[in-house]
Amino acid sequence: MRAYKKLVLMSLYIWMACSVIFPAQAWARKTSFIVVCAETGKVYTASDPDHPIPPASLTKMMTLYLTFKALREGKLTMNQNLSISHHATLQQPSKLWLKKGGTLTVRQAILGMVTKSANDATVVLAEALGKGSEKIFAVHMTNQAHKLGMKNTVFKNASGLPNKRQITTARDMATLSRALYKHFPEYFKFFSTKEFRYGKTVHRNHNHLLGKIKGVDGIKTGFTCASGFNLAASIVRNNHRIIAVVLGGETRHARDKKMTNLLEAAYTKIQGNPGKSRPSIRGLIHAHTLSTQKPPKKPTLKKHRKHRKKTKLIKANYSTLNELFHDLEASSSRPLSSLPLRAH
Repeated sequence: MRAYKKLVLMSLYIWMACSVIFPAQAWARKTSFIVVCAETGKVYTASDPDHPIPPASLTKMMTLYLTFKALREGKLTMNQNLSISHHATLQQPSKLWLKKGGTLTVRQAILGMVTKSANDATVVLAEALGKGSEKIFAVHMTNQAHKLGMKNTVFKNASGLPNKRQITTARDMATLSRALYKHFPEYFKFFSTKEFRYGKTVHRNHNHLLGKIKGVDGIKTGFTCASGFNLAASIVRNNHRIIAVVLGGETRHARDKKMTNLLEAAYTKIQGNPGKSRPSIRGLIHAHTLSTQKPPKKPTLKKHRKHRKKTKLIKANYSTLNELFHDLEASSSRPLSSLPLRAH
């Protein structure tokens, strides 16, 4: 009960602070989103994907990108102890409440970021990679963003805490999400961590879609008064991985509902129009020929089953010859009338 009261009071405090400090931003903020194929980057759907907005804690995805890069290059190790500075302990919540002069392993810092979205743990990593300076590390973050093609993104700190000059877009965050998945598959699994124990406290992942929506395996949430409720999410079903980003949600529940609808709609679209199902012209003609032929009078059982399978496939797709020729023409770069078709 005490924990519940504390959560309610904290939520009320945040709401009052946002209303007083950022009233203009709250009213002017708009929701933007984008849904893409994780493998190819193909855009399935989008709304104002290049609208600028503060990234909030989605910023930590770039901090993690550079951390994973340092691990691969041998500049860091998972069990390496990192010093906790006074600057790190001064970070605003959300945090692990680290103590100055103590240490935190790289693994603990990563898990603290992906679950609790801990700002103090983020700074510990940033200082370790930025020669003791979060500002220097932020410059590296922006440079890396531009190398990845995130043209409309600027980072000014490692955590995503409010800074007027820190900005991004839904498209850029989708680019970063894809880069994390494609460049560091061995570390991408961290984003599916549901909880992390530090000391006597268990920190649960802020991504509430984990374990609730089939196939969701990450990646990051974010919130500030100026940005609203942000979420980058990854879902994989039947070997199809989709990445979506929603920025500027009015509430956590509204953001999660929007994300769920976007992911489900994209997956349904893929199932209805699989990208590799487009047949060749030769295959279409052959299949249509099979569908119009009668089976042999005395077919062998094996041949008869093969014929029935192919006939069933073509009849399921084409009820008339016009439909077949429409797909034939769609499969070719030239009009069907210009194709040198021959009878055999």
